[in-house]
Amino acid sequence: MEVDAAALKSKGFFQQVQKDKFSLRICSSGGMADTAFMKKAIEIADRYGGGQLHFTTRQQLEIPHIAAENVEAVQKLLSDEGINTFTGGPRVRTVVACVGAAVCKFGQIETYGLAKEIHTKHFGRELPAKLKIALTGCKNNCAKVEANDIGVRGVNHGYQMYFGGCFGHETRIGKPLLPVLAEKETVLKVIDSAVTFFAGNAAKGERLGKLLDRVGIDQFKKALEAAAQV
Repeated sequence: MEVDAAALKSKGFFQQVQKDKFSLRICSSGGMADTAFMKKAIEIADRYGGGQLHFTTRQQLEIPHIAAENVEAVQKLLSDEGINTFTGGPRVRTVVACVGAAVCKFGQIETYGLAKEIHTKHFGRELPAKLKIALTGCKNNCAKVEANDIGVRGVNHGYQMYFGGCFGHETRIGKPLLPVLAEKETVLKVIDSAVTFFAGNAAKGERLGKLLDRVGIDQFKKALEAAAQV
């Protein structure tokens, strides 16, 4: 069966080494999923994926071994159940988060609600290159926020933000360009500003850190400071 692998990738189906098989990545925000979501994922895996589930390093649920001829049926099931799939390519990716103060005794900030707000506003937004966001609740840094384009770490019931990190072909450590922020609403405004700046200034395929190398930090920092009113 001939398929358009590139088109399917944009819809969350990633071609495996077996050309007639696909891995489906189901979208979550902040790594949190309720049992109803998991039951539907299990149903799909049992019916179409050989009964296997895989948790990706960015907290997505992946169902491997879906045959090409079953992709359309799986897409209909996802649509009927209102389940979103992972979006790759040059877009805002899913937000990674630890469990934060709602669960962890070390947590300084609540992470899941913040991750959900960021996800709802920005996930899937078309950009010149991919942009990754991560949140961690405390200094233990379970989500490794400095290795993301935008990172947020809980510190003494405040928010320390980092910008320009990445991990992969090249590793960069994000920089803390603002003082510790006291309010979640300010963090959301700063993220809005950072994403807007990136969308308007990055070249095709250019990650945030590379953009800052090219244009300098000053202009970007001024935009962040204006959003944070510091």
